[in-house]
Amino acid sequence: MERWKGRVALVTGASAGIGAAVARALVQHGMKVVGCARSVDKIEKLAAECQSAGYAGTLIPYKCDLSNEEEILSMFSAIKTLHQGVDVCINNAGLARPEPLLTGKTEGWRTMIDVNVLAVSICTREAYQSMKERNIDDGHIININSVLGHYYQCVGLAHFYCATKHTVTALTEGVRQELRELKSHIRVTSISPGLVKTEFAYRLFDKDPNKADDLYSALHCLNGEDITNAVIYVLGSPAHVQVHELIVRPTDQTN
Repeated sequence: MERWKGRVALVTGASAGIGAAVARALVQHGMKVVGCARSVDKIEKLAAECQSAGYAGTLIPYKCDLSNEEEILSMFSAIKTLHQGVDVCINNAGLARPEPLLTGKTEGWRTMIDVNVLAVSICTREAYQSMKERNIDDGHIININSVLGHYYQCVGLAHFYCATKHTVTALTEGVRQELRELKSHIRVTSISPGLVKTEFAYRLFDKDPNKADDLYSALHCLNGEDITNAVIYVLGSPAHVQVHELIVRPTDQTN
């Protein structure tokens, strides 16, 4: 991780859960981390904690609605102006809405596509362009995917979410192929967590939080730091090593 000191990382969805844990760890390793979310109060608090702890890097909160392309482009423009550009892009933000395939609301589906698919694609494109214009050939794009992007058995409420994560799996491979065609040494990685105890399930089962409690109590879940360890491993790998897909499950998780 030594080579990343002083360089710039963008972490989307950095206000809680995996995103907050990853942002904190990258700051500990001396990076300038732009952490974005629709609400930045929690990121501002985390930034203050990082500063008080004397970490080598800095956390810069940025308010951005990832379902709005103009806001994403404005964010990348601001990063260019203030910090030259992005060297590492971690597409962490994602959401699930309880909208089944046969009875779900179109608006819920559209929201998942906007954040889980289009925002990942836009941020990836803009991060690559930022690296290209500065002749950065060792940058890294990391997509926080899901085990649901690799198999099909999931609760009915999450079928559309599952489809968006399968799309992320395909997009990650597509980006890898395009980078190889360009003979670029920028790397792209999909990290697919199993069950991580965050706010995620409570948002999915917002009308019945007991279901989230049951889900998280059924086994010893992962936590944000477990996924952070995977991110640090990926970023710390030698330049000739492409860690393209990493699945991280709780030991007790069946699928």
